[in-house]
Amino acid sequence: MKKSRKLLALVLAMMMAFSLMSTASAAYEEEHVHDGTCCEATVQPRTQVIPCPKCGGTCRVWVASDGRHYDCQSCWQSWVD
Repeated sequence: MKKSRKLLALVLAMMMAFSLMSTASAAYEEEHVHDGTCCEATVQPRTQVIPCPKCGGTCRVWVASDGRHYDCQSCWQSWVD
């Protein structure tokens, strides 16, 4: 019984090690070239989410050159402050 458990533990450890190695090797494919058009070049900042001052629902807020923009997801209103 002890010998079969040790063998089973060894087989499971080997399977886990091989799966981790294959996952890591899949992440380093040579096909993708960072040329400025990939997703890393277009990452945008997150917007702040606050309670809507008009209805109390979920409201996104972001700052632009013309002021703070509010976009409510509950009452579907948008305005600039």
